[in-house]
Amino acid sequence: MPIQPQSPQKIAASHGGLIHEVRVSWWQTDDWQWVVVVNSPELGAVERQANDAFEALCLVREELDPRGWRLGVAGAQADVWPSGMARDQGGGLSAYRLGPAGPLDRVFTFTPVDPATVTSVAEQRTEADRFFAKFRGGGR
Repeated sequence: MPIQPQSPQKIAASHGGLIHEVRVSWWQTDDWQWVVVVNSPELGAVERQANDAFEALCLVREELDPRGWRLGVAGAQADVWPSGMARDQGGGLSAYRLGPAGPLDRVFTFTPVDPATVTSVAEQRTEADRFFAKFRGGGR
């Protein structure tokens, strides 16, 4: 796995056909929750907390999806989803790229990617459900 970006970092986000620079931050709280904050002048600030960083990112994205925003991070690509172990032991900071024959490489959830390569949380969950139904007999 490549070197992990440090929080905070700047990423590209798309909205209305334009690319915007957005700052994304993530950290673990004293009570073992993960917080993800995304902000920019055009977007404002969106902050969510969950049991792992991937889920907190999904909660942020679920707020932004209906507003037409797409965040350019690997954890927002349709073929990326974390395993239970990656969530429990790694805080959801890494996930697997899901291939037709099974899991491929691990990616860092917040690795910057082209926002044209990402999708909505609903579409990503559908893809993950299909993958796990095929290879594990169901479930996420």
